[in-house]
Amino acid sequence: MRGVALALSVLALTARVAAASSDDFSYVAEAAPLLQAGAAIVDARPVAVWRERSLKGARCLPPAEFLGPHRRLAAIPDILWVLGAAGLTGEETVLVVGDEPTARDFVAGLLHLAGQRRVAVLRVPVSQGLGLPPGSLAPGTTRGMVREKAFQAPVREDLWLLRRELAARLARGSSSMLLDGRTESEFWGETVRAARGGHLPGAESLPASTLRAALGRNEKIGPLPSEAVAYAHDVVEGIAFYTLLRAGLGVSVRLYPGGWAEWAADGGLSADAATYGHAYESQAERVLLYFIYGGFAGAMIAGLLAVVSAKALHGKRP
Repeated sequence: MRGVALALSVLALTARVAAASSDDFSYVAEAAPLLQAGAAIVDARPVAVWRERSLKGARCLPPAEFLGPHRRLAAIPDILWVLGAAGLTGEETVLVVGDEPTARDFVAGLLHLAGQRRVAVLRVPVSQGLGLPPGSLAPGTTRGMVREKAFQAPVREDLWLLRRELAARLARGSSSMLLDGRTESEFWGETVRAARGGHLPGAESLPASTLRAALGRNEKIGPLPSEAVAYAHDVVEGIAFYTLLRAGLGVSVRLYPGGWAEWAADGGLSADAATYGHAYESQAERVLLYFIYGGFAGAMIAGLLAVVSAKALHGKRP
């Protein structure tokens, strides 16, 4: 398969899946032990779903709580305010549940990056009921309109890698492995969702969908790098990919949150396998097409008017 060099080695069946990769951030298969230990519950599903049924006592924080227009990530102070409004201080053990993996892992990863002491991610869709007694299930509740507590945990700043820092590291020839969590067709520029297609210089393709499918089948996964920098299309998919790698597979990974969408928008940054989709033509191309099609349309209209005028004059003759 073209362009999945690292993914092929990842599925080489040479090491067991690390279901629980670290004490502070991990995937878990069962909710009951954490619920009995008094873990705080965060439900990442949409409002219409958790209002019907969630885990008893769950605070519901779908991705939209942390995003602005066009899936722009809110500022860190605003994120911490939302977490405090959900009753979190950062010292709790939090169990994040959901149905859709990307949304669930985005919320879980954001909690971890924000400094939450321990975050556990339930791999089983919460809508399945989890085999819990009826008394453990109840409609979820939204965060408060005012901050209930102050979220005081220090942000894990060392795990964030911003665009300028990453560009500088690449210019210096950094040896850190870059892992691209998008699809193979996006990696090679065949599918374009940004200002251009392609991938960051030197990145390896490791589609998140490939990893999730392997985890779902309980396949052995490996080898994986001991440390890397992860990114995907944008901040939502990037943080979800970060969670999959760090909590699900135990990779000591840092995150470039802007992802390919941010990198591709800066024409001064180099890219491998660069392509340009029709939806993102250059300004010069758009101007040229405007004159070409505009001139053609103008000629057609002029011709039609001439025909109409001729017929009108012909009709007036005695």
